Amino acid sequence: MNRVTSIVVVTTLFMFAVLVPASAQLKDWTVAVFLNADNNLDPFGVEDQKEMARVGSNANLNIVTLIDRERGPAQINYIEKNNIVKIKDMGELDMGNYNELVKFARFVKENYPAKHYCFTIWNHGSGWKNKNVNSIFRGISYDDSSNNHITNAQLTIATAEIAKILGQKIDILNMDACLMQMVEVGHAVKNSVRFMVASEELEPGKGAPYDDILVGVKKGMTPEAFANNWVNAFAKSYNGGSQGHDESTQSAVDMSKFGAMVDAINGLAKALMSGKYSADVKAVLADTQKFDFPENISLLHFAELLKARMSTNESIKTACDKLLTAGKAAVTNYKNTGYSTKNAKGIAIYLPATFRVEAKYLTLCFAKESLWDDMIQTLLKRDMAATIVSDIQAGSLDEMRNLVSAAASNPESADLYRFIIRELNYEMYTENTLPASLADEFKVLFNQLSGAVAR
Repeated sequence: MNRVTSIVVVTTLFMFAVLVPASAQLKDWTVAVFLNADNNLDPFGVEDQKEMARVGSNANLNIVTLIDRERGPAQINYIEKNNIVKIKDMGELDMGNYNELVKFARFVKENYPAKHYCFTIWNHGSGWKNKNVNSIFRGISYDDSSNNHITNAQLTIATAEIAKILGQKIDILNMDACLMQMVEVGHAVKNSVRFMVASEELEPGKGAPYDDILVGVKKGMTPEAFANNWVNAFAKSYNGGSQGHDESTQSAVDMSKFGAMVDAINGLAKALMSGKYSADVKAVLADTQKFDFPENISLLHFAELLKARMSTNESIKTACDKLLTAGKAAVTNYKNTGYSTKNAKGIAIYLPATFRVEAKYLTLCFAKESLWDDMIQTLLKRDMAATIVSDIQAGSLDEMRNLVSAAASNPESADLYRFIIRELNYEMYTENTLPASLADEFKVLFNQLSGAVAR
């Protein structure tokens, strides 16, 4: 290469470096926050951006937000040290529409490329309950202007599309929202995410301490180290740190280990469906760590207590051991602050103490693809049958009368009634435990129940 050519090449490279903004150069990490403050969390959203700016983007890190405020249009910001730079006005957005999250991801990829990406969905989370009505479905990113939100099924679509845009799985999916660290949510995003970082319980209003978290992001940091740093910084901040003292949970789940945990969940479900264990499960649930919605329980705490209660039952004990091993491998880090969350073990699951599964739960992919809902419904059948048998053996037909009345008005539960009929037939006639004083009325009620199911 001659001297003139060398000068031209060097000059061209220099001009290219000057013309390409620092943000567009490949960095180690881009942290992108989908900050839906179009609700009563608006002041916390403003404060969280200020926390981000205390650290700011640097040679290894981009920090980008899409913020929609309660009384104002949305905008994309690039967070510099002590400076929040508006990059683009977005007008009024429906932040409850998952397509806006996908569009934001495309903008981030095109303008702030990195080796690794952390996407945070910032807003209300609601467990399996809609925040406004008593019906079950997973939701996040509630937009009070549109009354829309991102459902669990839409999270599956959104994360798959984002992974396609990035050309890789999302390294960290963080949900700075309440009640989102659940098996059911993990199942929805498992194919598109490497680590999920979220809370089993309600998050304090201040949410994640972004300055404490981001200051720990170092050059060459792996996704697992990033996730663990997030959990540790979060807990430290609420244990007398920057956020004071408050009850909190935070955990990181390695999604590459998630499938093995679901297999172990199915193993426990099979074991519990193999016998009459509803009373044992109810007793264990009474002491299991629960969260703001009491049907959300800490899965691994439940397994620990169930194993202890049924230590002489080899099948249940083995199933619990397998779940604990798989669960502890999947949950790479968990931290809790405060007394009420002391037994949270990093991931929650739906298990109502009544064993009554709400209809919309059955529409979830996790319910369709696992045995967990089948187990809960089997526990309900056995529990109801045991209650009625016990009542009859104690000399009362009150529970039987209630069941016959329910069967007449609720025929869609025929499968449940058939199971109870079989149990009653066995206990009352084969085992001959029916009190003679109740024999005549029981026969009438039994025939009425059988007739209601046959119709």
